[in-house]
Amino acid sequence: MIISARGLNDLTMRKKILLIYVICTFAMTGCRLTTSGADDSSQDNSLSMDESSSSDSSIEDSDDSSTDSSNGLIGQADDLPWESPMSDYVPESPFSQYIEFVKGEKTTKWDDNHFSDYILGKYKYVCCDISGDGVQELIVSFNTDDAERLIAFSYNGEEDTIYVVLDQDTNSEYDRISKNGFVLVNIYKDESGNMISGKTDEVSCTQWIDAVMTDGYNHGYADYVYEWKREAGSSEFEGPSEEIYDQIMEMADDQVTLYEGVNPEDMIPYLKECEENFENSYEDFKLFKQQGNGLFYCNNSDVPDNEYKDAESAYEAFINDETCVRCEYVKEPFNSNFSYVYGDKYHISSWYVPEYSESVETRELDCGSDGSKELLIDITSTTAIDNVYVISFYEGHLYLRFTGESSARSRFDIGDDGYIYSSGSSSAYTSGEKEAFFDSNVDFHFIYVLHVVSSEDLEEYFPEAFEISGAGEGSTIYIYEIDGEEYYVPYSLWEPADEEDYTDFMNACIECGISFSKQEEVDALIEEKKAEYGF
Repeated sequence: MIISARGLNDLTMRKKILLIYVICTFAMTGCRLTTSGADDSSQDNSLSMDESSSSDSSIEDSDDSSTDSSNGLIGQADDLPWESPMSDYVPESPFSQYIEFVKGEKTTKWDDNHFSDYILGKYKYVCCDISGDGVQELIVSFNTDDAERLIAFSYNGEEDTIYVVLDQDTNSEYDRISKNGFVLVNIYKDESGNMISGKTDEVSCTQWIDAVMTDGYNHGYADYVYEWKREAGSSEFEGPSEEIYDQIMEMADDQVTLYEGVNPEDMIPYLKECEENFENSYEDFKLFKQQGNGLFYCNNSDVPDNEYKDAESAYEAFINDETCVRCEYVKEPFNSNFSYVYGDKYHISSWYVPEYSESVETRELDCGSDGSKELLIDITSTTAIDNVYVISFYEGHLYLRFTGESSARSRFDIGDDGYIYSSGSSSAYTSGEKEAFFDSNVDFHFIYVLHVVSSEDLEEYFPEAFEISGAGEGSTIYIYEIDGEEYYVPYSLWEPADEEDYTDFMNACIECGISFSKQEEVDALIEEKKAEYGF
């Protein structure tokens, strides 16, 4: 099994996962997909559950009567579609890039493979969102000499890159690609430690049943959102409750339809049709999730999604655990593994769990200095890590706009005006800093990103120059990223290096086509950028 897995924000977050499932006819696949008739005999939906080991899928209910203490409460709203900060946003369509990929004009990140390097001969394919962000992945199933294999590809527009986000052996008779936004897989390990895909009645095998989503922003990873495990020789599963199991199986049986191809170009007409329908499919996706359908990390119906007259009343209610915050378009967390999908609804007790949290602090921000207030929540864990959330009020409701993680090794601070400074280190020879800000729409922007690299870490950034001379002594390069451009400033110890003081490594960089900048030139660019945004 080749899938990489990344856990949720912490163990308690996995325990707090809640699910709402309502049967709905909206298709999340973007085009031409119809429900396959599931063969009941191919999937055993019964489960003997060890209730003592089940995940706790509920939290202490809030006292709904306490919401009346807020004079700004209008009531529990069911406004559809959401009038939200990102309501007009449509992400970049991936389909033209998928077409380039299957034509052999684009390769994947990391392994630098063409489509034909993965698939030879007959295959089945579909485009389906399995990341929870409404942007479809390209999913391909095919047979190798000894196994059936499932691969999902995703496109990152900011990097203009195709990623492999799911790659594993599978058995289409039992595994499922669900219209509800996940892949259900059955995995077994025999007594010799060999992994077996599909389904077997051999009780001597350890069995896992996983509901898997890929990561919409952390490309190359997948999340086991729900997992059940049965130890070898046991008839009982450990994992979430039998009720959740039944709901997952019902959703899994609502499958996409896979299309057949022989040559890579066979799927191009389908991809072009998906391209034409992308905006409509994205609007259908948003409404589908806003109605509480599909798979979520957290969508707790016990805490109401109330409507408020003003921000102050809404923020107070959220702090008192009387209302929730909505999640929209998935934005990449800042130094954090926090996971969420479109339509998730978090409440403060989802984040502040006494067993794992030491303190919670709240304060108001004025991002963009426009007079409207945002709410910052800083929860310090028992491991001295601060989990920071920024929430905004819009048309009666609260929306999550930013999440980040701050620690001793990678610290960031947010000023009252929304200005962000971050510094930290990733190794003994690489450190850095970032300056960023929230504008008046609470959109996040970098001013610059700096990597300070020395010694053996220089090989990662300048492999050709490193091969010529090695790092040597006294070579440090400051790498600035500003508006998508990179600027390189050579340093000797703690001072910018003059040309006559360049080391052999620096001269090797020049030989390889690297142009060095003066520190004062970069400083001027940064000050220009700050002034442009009013800082």
